[in-house]
Amino acid sequence: MNTKRVIALTVLLFMLETTIVPWLIPESMHGRLAPHFVFVAALYAGMYAGRHPALFIGLIFGMMQDIVFYGHMLGVHTLLMGSIAYLTGLLLEGKRVPMLAALFVIALCCFLYDSAAYGIYRVFRVTHEPYEFVLMQSIAPSLFLQTGFALAAYVPARRLLEPKAKKDGDEEE
Repeated sequence: MNTKRVIALTVLLFMLETTIVPWLIPESMHGRLAPHFVFVAALYAGMYAGRHPALFIGLIFGMMQDIVFYGHMLGVHTLLMGSIAYLTGLLLEGKRVPMLAALFVIALCCFLYDSAAYGIYRVFRVTHEPYEFVLMQSIAPSLFLQTGFALAAYVPARRLLEPKAKKDGDEEE
């Protein structure tokens, strides 16, 4: 894993997610669809590079998201992105994760991320909508967007993040 390339690509993903993707979202979905491409990259880092790079990516870019987007309550996305990516890396460390399993884990983690963020905002009375409304209007469409991105990024992420020794060992078998 080339750390400089991973950081550069994650910064590029953050820029893409904050500048270009909002223009591509249809007008009827503005405010409802939230792309979390950096979170997907942090999950891939947890699955294929280990828990520490995932924690680093999650904490740094979660704080950037908190500052850029969610200034009314700092730290929520930092905590959630860092801890979920770290736990994913901890649970799947040293295991070979095939594509369908990776997509399932990413979908589950994205659902957990959005639901936990809603829960924290609900506890501190930042939001007042019921969970069922948020689930159908925001979490589910965002979940489909994240899963589609994860599917498109699976092969490049695996090639970039998997350790070189593991790749060589797979070719010998």
